Amino acid sequence: MIITKGRIIKMKKMKKRVSLLLAVIMAVSITATACSSADSDTANTMPTLDSVTTTEATTTEAETTVTTTQTTAETEETTETAATSATVSSAAETTTAATWSETSMSATMYVTENCYSRVNAIVGSTPVSQYFVGDSVTVVAVTDTEYYKLDTGAFIHSDYLSDTPPVTTAATTEATTAATTADTAAAATTTASASSGGSSSNKSGDPILTPSYTVQSSSKYAYQQLNATEQQLYDDIVYAVRTLDQTVTAPSGMTSDDVYKVYTIVYNAEPELFWMGGTVSASSNFLTLSYKTTDRDEIASMQAEIDTAASAIISKANAYSGTYSKLKVIYDSIIKGAEFNMSEQGYNTSIYNGVCGGGLQCAGYAKTVEYLCGLAGIDCMVIIGTNSSSGSHAWNVVYCENGWYNLDATWGDPSNSYNSNYIQYEFFLVPDSWIHNITHYNVNTAFRSSGTAIKLFDPPSCTKESANYFTVNNKTYSTTEEAAAALYAEFDSAIASGSNIAEIRVTSSAIWDELLSDTYAVTFQKYCKSKSDSVSGLSRQTSNQSGVLVVHYDIKYN
Repeated sequence: MIITKGRIIKMKKMKKRVSLLLAVIMAVSITATACSSADSDTANTMPTLDSVTTTEATTTEAETTVTTTQTTAETEETTETAATSATVSSAAETTTAATWSETSMSATMYVTENCYSRVNAIVGSTPVSQYFVGDSVTVVAVTDTEYYKLDTGAFIHSDYLSDTPPVTTAATTEATTAATTADTAAAATTTASASSGGSSSNKSGDPILTPSYTVQSSSKYAYQQLNATEQQLYDDIVYAVRTLDQTVTAPSGMTSDDVYKVYTIVYNAEPELFWMGGTVSASSNFLTLSYKTTDRDEIASMQAEIDTAASAIISKANAYSGTYSKLKVIYDSIIKGAEFNMSEQGYNTSIYNGVCGGGLQCAGYAKTVEYLCGLAGIDCMVIIGTNSSSGSHAWNVVYCENGWYNLDATWGDPSNSYNSNYIQYEFFLVPDSWIHNITHYNVNTAFRSSGTAIKLFDPPSCTKESANYFTVNNKTYSTTEEAAAALYAEFDSAIASGSNIAEIRVTSSAIWDELLSDTYAVTFQKYCKSKSDSVSGLSRQTSNQSGVLVVHYDIKYN
């Protein structure tokens, strides 16, 4: 039976549930060099886009053929981007107490992680006061959005509070003061390296500084996963790139795989070094670096362009107080300014094209997200891996409000025939369980041409859902009827504004399959054509949505 819009709207709605690449796998392939060392390798970044494959599905009704595709779609973002970047966080501020219910309680609880209390009991709400590990608070209510209400009237998410005081250890103390100690240590390291020259040779002048980007290496998650010897090599590589040195001597006791690992981590974790090349010769004794340019004047000129463009993006992001909204501004800005390009030529894997506009590979998207997050004070890292076709890929893990999340800007900007305003949010702040070994494989693993797999480091686990795009925007549904009604509303809004995307998220694969079936697709297409003579058909995306369970249709116009 085909379900019509009128029937669905009459049904009682159920409550919504709230709850490529390192354009290289930094050497997906490695070829032997003429180096004298037997274990010397040259790593060439070999980008592949996990752009989405396109398949066609034809329904039994000739006049209502509905195509299935992953790469063709457009939206002018009048309903998504323009509205969302201006209202996503305002949704948190203007949707007040009516969006949650409270149950009274009385308890003394303790802060388990440094955090802020919030104006409202929803993700992205304006911060009120900062609390530190071990602080005690008086709780007067708990909400159905998993927040505790304090006697001050503000709210703290349940992830940060416990009935019992946290155990204070040396590690806890160190974590609490990490920012200060990291900056001090990094400054000392930089000074020592600058005076001693580290291990690098053939110095070509003073280090190239990037004063606009102040994130210290020692404060980064990836750096903190390395042992002391690896950190030494990391620092030496960074200093060598800043002085345009070609050769770096590896500390004794390292294998060529160790050297290769550290180089790959630097390549991913230091996005400000945009002139750094993607090819390296790595052995157990040394590595030879490559550069996109060694012209200091050119680098300075490009940095000035980056500073101007990045400043505009960060200024827009900082108009919002919530991390979610800042991330969305960053995400939208990169996607609108960039165009996916599989070629590794030029600056397609760097922040230059990512911030200033131009072709980008997955690594370029991921590094640009990382760079802008650094400027905005958001913890972020590049993660590399492969897609379902074993092509190399890169994305980000970021910290947003209540935990770590995956964010894939490349797949928010699929290669298609529509304009640059097309943005989709399937992979905007998602947990590991939605993508690991479903669409994103070999997480943070680099491969050498010999077949050796090198684990770079274990990224923090992403287990939360509350900051997911569809959760924050109340676009997640748990019944077919409710989800179909929501899609009709999405079609209405998109057609009225001339945009293309209609997408929601559902909570089960059965609902996802049903709403993307030929029966529903034909019904939806007939409905859209009846709304406007300018509508020529629908296109449904399926190839990468099965894990995130996003039902995505694109409206095509004459």
